[in-house]
Amino acid sequence: MSNIPGDASGKSEFSAGRRRLIAKRVGSCPAARSRASTCSGVDAKTNTRLCAARRRGSKTACLVGTSLIAAATADAQSLNYTLQLGVEHNDNIAETATQRVEETVLIPRLTFDWLEQGSTLQAQANGLIEYRDYTGGRFDNELRGQLSGIANWVIVPQRLSFDFEDYAGVQPVNVFQSSNAPGQQQQTNVFSLGPTLLFRAGAGLRGEADLRYTNSTASVTKEFNSQRYSAGVRAIRDLSPTDQLSANVDVQHIHFTDSTGGPDYDRYAAYARYLSKLSQIDLDFALGYTSLDFSHAPGSSGPLLRGDVKWRATPSSTLELGFARRYSDATQDLMIDPSALVARTTGGPIVAGSVPITSQVYLEKRFDLSYSYQVPRLNVRLAPFYRDLQYSLVPSVNQAELGATDQTTHGAVASASYQLRPLWMAGFDASEETRKYTLIDRRDEDLRYGLFLTNQLARRWSWRLDLIHNQRSSTVALQRFRENIAMFTVIFKR
Repeated sequence: MSNIPGDASGKSEFSAGRRRLIAKRVGSCPAARSRASTCSGVDAKTNTRLCAARRRGSKTACLVGTSLIAAATADAQSLNYTLQLGVEHNDNIAETATQRVEETVLIPRLTFDWLEQGSTLQAQANGLIEYRDYTGGRFDNELRGQLSGIANWVIVPQRLSFDFEDYAGVQPVNVFQSSNAPGQQQQTNVFSLGPTLLFRAGAGLRGEADLRYTNSTASVTKEFNSQRYSAGVRAIRDLSPTDQLSANVDVQHIHFTDSTGGPDYDRYAAYARYLSKLSQIDLDFALGYTSLDFSHAPGSSGPLLRGDVKWRATPSSTLELGFARRYSDATQDLMIDPSALVARTTGGPIVAGSVPITSQVYLEKRFDLSYSYQVPRLNVRLAPFYRDLQYSLVPSVNQAELGATDQTTHGAVASASYQLRPLWMAGFDASEETRKYTLIDRRDEDLRYGLFLTNQLARRWSWRLDLIHNQRSSTVALQRFRENIAMFTVIFKR
């Protein structure tokens, strides 16, 4: 369930919320908180860009490696990592409707999670880096990296701090095409930094003021690249030990560094936010207004509404409901809280996301529900969702061809795991996503089914077997495919 505030312009508050979250975990809170040159379906122009992107993809790998080195300098107890060696066999690795290609892939992989608990530095990072060696020689080998990391450096306790955030991931070049086929991905990175000043705003009020610089890049889709400058001010009142009310104003300027990115724009948002954390129920609501002022294009504006309710019905059952009406973009969607990646770091490769990587702003209407049940030997989760995107400007022809067009998406994710014996665990996961494009005659449905079995051989050694089936149904005949994957992984965990 997303922990993102109700509007992309609320980025400052999102940063402050995660900063307070990390500080709470350590008990020292200064502020009180989703391949190949011969790949079927890739045209010559796109292929040229992909080849160049693979050379540049090492930048993200270096970033992940640098983060791990930094983590290694911290207290050893705060760093956990795994070394994995996987063998994958795929009966349709290019994910094509015709001319299926079987391939075996060797995948060495490193994952890590780091939590720094110092009084001066509070930080959390989760990352994964893998090298994909296509043994058949028909596809170029790949290096993929994924990282979500945030850090809060306390310069003056309860007065001044400095935040760093970085989000690296693998995203499809074109969401209309098979996103996990070799040569269809690109590396993306969102980096943000800036200071936060804490102050007293009057009797019973405390305030925060922050400045942020954000740089967003993609290795292929250059129109996505941007620089963002934002400032935010908020006044916070603690209504009770469990309830909090805040008034927030955020201003952001977005400049696209490539001429194909479209018009620069300014974003203004004002909203109130209410938080309540009780023994069984957490509430988080935001209500306000957002205005977008584009250079050389008509502006957009509208209400901002977001809510999240979490109900811990029993010690083993949790129900969470979320909804939003907000203006957002691909940069905001790529910012994933590090804690959300913890469960993804063991078993299974990096999977490309489904976000159209373009510069376009869209009005998002979202509704999602999540139910989880957890007892010592059984863990079950079910999460249906609905999402509607309406783009504020008419996308360019190139951006529309990459998937930046009005659409509605609905589906569900389900998973379950069961501990068969003290050292054996089995489980399955399944997902379904249907996308209907309202301005073009196209409808896609993606299905995924997976089974896994793990065996803990020793305290640090284990193995995992995955059997996966992926398929896409589409009104565009050449975009339909089916694939079956068998993967065996040996894991060393520190």
